[in-house]
Amino acid sequence: MNRHLPPRHDIPSFWRPHEPGTVFLHLGENPYPPSERVQRALAEAARHANRYPDTNGLALRARLAEYVGYGLRPENILLGNGSDELIDLAVVAFAEPSRPVAAFKPSFFVYDFAAQRHGVPVMALARAEDYTLPPCDTALAGMKSHSVSLTFIANPNNPTGTLTPRDRIREYLSRWPGIVVVDECYYEFSGETVADQIARHENLIILRSLSKSFGLSGLRLGYALAHEHTMNILVRHAMTFPVNALAQAAGLAALEEVEFHRERIRQLIRARDALKHDLESLGLEVLPSHANFLLTLWPETPPDQSPARRLAEQGIWVSDQSPVLNLSRPALRLAIGTPEETARLREAIRILLAQGRAGR
Repeated sequence: MNRHLPPRHDIPSFWRPHEPGTVFLHLGENPYPPSERVQRALAEAARHANRYPDTNGLALRARLAEYVGYGLRPENILLGNGSDELIDLAVVAFAEPSRPVAAFKPSFFVYDFAAQRHGVPVMALARAEDYTLPPCDTALAGMKSHSVSLTFIANPNNPTGTLTPRDRIREYLSRWPGIVVVDECYYEFSGETVADQIARHENLIILRSLSKSFGLSGLRLGYALAHEHTMNILVRHAMTFPVNALAQAAGLAALEEVEFHRERIRQLIRARDALKHDLESLGLEVLPSHANFLLTLWPETPPDQSPARRLAEQGIWVSDQSPVLNLSRPALRLAIGTPEETARLREAIRILLAQGRAGR
């Protein structure tokens, strides 16, 4: 048994019953259901669920190559059962117990969990005060050892939503030791990518997802981009059937209507920016976001009066990220919902803040 692996009951459960009237804003989900085209594709694929899926997902990989651009080919793409599986796969393929996996904190907890699952130590590196990456020289000077096997960089970062400029990422690709995994799962919301660097840097792996932008979270569909030499190593460690037939059919259908999804993303970005303005006008500190959520910093509150708990009592689920950010005050990550959900959240927060100022 791997002693580094936490007990199964210690793994956080994010699923909640889909009860009528409950607002789910604790995850980075797309609030809108799959399009009618995707739903039809799912129904058709379900008719053939007795058959195995395409092992290589070639049709979907070819379509993704067109979507990503930059001259990438299907050989540069690997499908995964969500980006979480691809994070784990990168650790299996490239990490070594004698050389730690590095991650810039605060960031996505799955990086640490994947390394711990396979008995690989984690080196925590500090982000800058604004939660972007520090200059490469600063990060290198702060490392206990330059012998890292794999480094995870979320851009935009989760849970802060902050974006590191692409030129700084390129600096890391040129100078940083080991494999650099750039997690671009919120790419469609930021528009910032280093996918054009795949051909130049064999040490680069990019992770993306169809969950956030295309509304397919429940199907678990992610993909990795890498130089062919790097991809060959990843593929040797991949599962035989990483993505089921329904997910592949849904992905293909979603990519047939890219502009439809881009308009939905533009709507969510406008809603995000409007909510940020409203919450700041109520006195909350809100970090700049390039994702589909906002990180809000609240006044210190007794644990039994935490805003996350009080919102949950009203049927609004949000995520308190204060332990991840090592803060003593609440830091709520709020995913952007439908207009109705966002209006309900805004009003609930307004009332909470008013009650707090009144000492209630």
